[in-house]
Amino acid sequence: MTPPDEPPPTVPIDTVQALHAAHMAEMNDPTMVTVAGDPVDDQPGVGGQDTVQGMHGILMREHAEPRDGFEPVPVWVMAVFGALLMWGGYYIGSGSADFRRDVNDGSDIQFSGLPVDPDNPAPDPDPKTVADLMSIGEARYRAVCIACHKAEGEGDPAQKAPPLRGSEWVVGPEASPARLARIVLYGLHQPITVAGKQHDGVMPPQGVALKDYEIAAALTYVRNSFGFKADADDANPSITPALVKAAREKVGKRAESFTEKELKAIPLDYTDLPKK
Repeated sequence: MTPPDEPPPTVPIDTVQALHAAHMAEMNDPTMVTVAGDPVDDQPGVGGQDTVQGMHGILMREHAEPRDGFEPVPVWVMAVFGALLMWGGYYIGSGSADFRRDVNDGSDIQFSGLPVDPDNPAPDPDPKTVADLMSIGEARYRAVCIACHKAEGEGDPAQKAPPLRGSEWVVGPEASPARLARIVLYGLHQPITVAGKQHDGVMPPQGVALKDYEIAAALTYVRNSFGFKADADDANPSITPALVKAAREKVGKRAESFTEKELKAIPLDYTDLPKK
């Protein structure tokens, strides 16, 4: 019997591996059988049998899985991309004719046989005949006037725009070149009576947007369309660019549009052109 003052015997345990050695030996030495079912007395690792450590060793040799981190882009990568962008821009600018400034600057474009010169622009057209004025006037009418007076000159009640078809202000007892030139140049406000019906819409001035020959052409088109035939002689249009220019110079700058009363105050036989 062990005296009470002596400590109990201890089992030396050197390492964790030594502590588990018996269990590992048992796991590494399973009972193996032959094809016929007879048990085989085998040793760990013999005959192709792997130990637990051997099997785990394969996994331990594997590297960690790749992952997305927050590492900054290396400076050399940014430098390479910057160099490629600069090279690409230089290549397009110098090597592609379709993008060269000297190919597309338009300095060699010809118009009416004359070179385009910003300092000396080509003169405005000067249509002399009714046919020439009609050709230009139709385009201007469809670009500007058609919004209110419509394609056939029927006007637009929703916009309070009077009709041009059948209007006595286009061809009739109230029509004159001087009055028509002022209506288009400076506009018209307050009510105006057309074909016995009063219209109180506003005609905006077109003197800034349209040139003299364009106004003369638009008026000639209206006076020879929509059932009208105001100019029987093609060589002598009643409203010319010179007449519109003279009306513009006569009235000068005017802040307000004309009224029906002011237009009627202009005699029907009045002309802004200088007397011959």
